[in-house]
Amino acid sequence: MNPYEALREALEPPLDVPGVLKAVPELALAEGLGQGPYHHLDVLEHTAEVVRGVERELGENLLGARVREERTWGLRLAGLLHDVAKPVTRGEYEGKVLFVAHDTLGARFAYRICRRLGVSAEDTDLVTTLTALHLKIGFMASPRTDYPPARTVRAAGPFGEELAVLSWADRLAAQGPRLKQEHLDRHRQLCVEFLHASRELGPHPAPDYGHLAGKLQTGTAAEAGYAACRHRFLQARGLSEKDALGYLRSLHAPAARSDGPG
Repeated sequence: MNPYEALREALEPPLDVPGVLKAVPELALAEGLGQGPYHHLDVLEHTAEVVRGVERELGENLLGARVREERTWGLRLAGLLHDVAKPVTRGEYEGKVLFVAHDTLGARFAYRICRRLGVSAEDTDLVTTLTALHLKIGFMASPRTDYPPARTVRAAGPFGEELAVLSWADRLAAQGPRLKQEHLDRHRQLCVEFLHASRELGPHPAPDYGHLAGKLQTGTAAEAGYAACRHRFLQARGLSEKDALGYLRSLHAPAARSDGPG
């Protein structure tokens, strides 16, 4: 069994953590890594709980999200990889544990894992999009956020339903001593509000990965998927489709390769 098939099997409920670590050894760095008073689990245990939480939400559907069956695998993989950059971004400041930019850097790491495993373009797009945005719903109502609701919706594009499920599962998997019921209630409401906004601003057509791959001369399906993620993020920040594509072309030039999200 190749690593991709092994990972698919390991992610089927009930989650096989040793099987996951064998297929994605990068996650071993998360074992025993503490997260401070907002979490009750280390990073690896938290990650496993998020994957299980995704499954629970898909069954209970407390948010009313409409996740298509063919996206369930990609959503599980997003749950597995959403915090993949925490081990290399962990720091402490004035007694607080911080993981600065683990969402942005995590999208890059997730892409590289998807490329290594041979993940499809759409699933890579879904995984990298959700990894980069998994914190945004929780902060989208803040006046200081760089991703207010409309921008978050545009960046998520066709994966808004999946993003809400991941965000909710992530919140439920962080039950540290500072957590209050009002925090959970507020986050659930934010996820529901995000779903409403996503549907109001939709429909969000799926990218034409083949067309994008041709324009950027990408070599793998995963590369095309990640390019679609970055293209959508650039447009969400106000670039035209043409300018966003031109920017990505400059990054794909041999002398200016970059894996950073838009």
